[in-house]
Amino acid sequence: MGEDGASASASEPISTVTGGNKPVHRFLRGQPRSIGVVLSMMGVGLFLFGIPMTVHTDIMTSADVFSPFWLGILFCVCGVLYILSERSPSKKIITASFALSIISTIGVVSACMDFIKSMVIIERQDEYTHNNITEDDYVYLRQHYSAVVAMECVFLCHGLIGGVLLIIMTCFARAALRSSNTQAVVVMRNLPSAE
Repeated sequence: MGEDGASASASEPISTVTGGNKPVHRFLRGQPRSIGVVLSMMGVGLFLFGIPMTVHTDIMTSADVFSPFWLGILFCVCGVLYILSERSPSKKIITASFALSIISTIGVVSACMDFIKSMVIIERQDEYTHNNITEDDYVYLRQHYSAVVAMECVFLCHGLIGGVLLIIMTCFARAALRSSNTQAVVVMRNLPSAE
């Protein structure tokens, strides 16, 4: 009976399910560490370049509404989350990355509008001051304004590039958090030997 009981249990199918419900590997395909480093560096650049922009009291810049500062902080936090998510991927950290990426993308749209608005205001102020000052003063002022507009363009480029990276990582995070129905069921049977 012991042999018959052992052969009966050996011939029962053994099934195991492989593959998780949340395929984290989809997020890792986006190279979150590399994008995290790029976003962190862009965030530090935005923050540091925003500091000298605050000294321009005669014209309104985006630094007056702190756009480079809070956008730089958002980029840095997103970058750190992406770096951490590649080191130890989990559902919680990918969910946090996903949520912060969406918030940062909305922030990029708002900040880019601030950057464009500042460039337009500087150009209009340049036209207004041209009629009220001498030609030598206008040349000096024009050089000053062009440097400020160039910094606003740098901020705008950083914002747009960071926004594209955030949208890409949002798509990867969404794919990783979406439930997967592609589980593989492995069925193994121990067939009795021909002996």
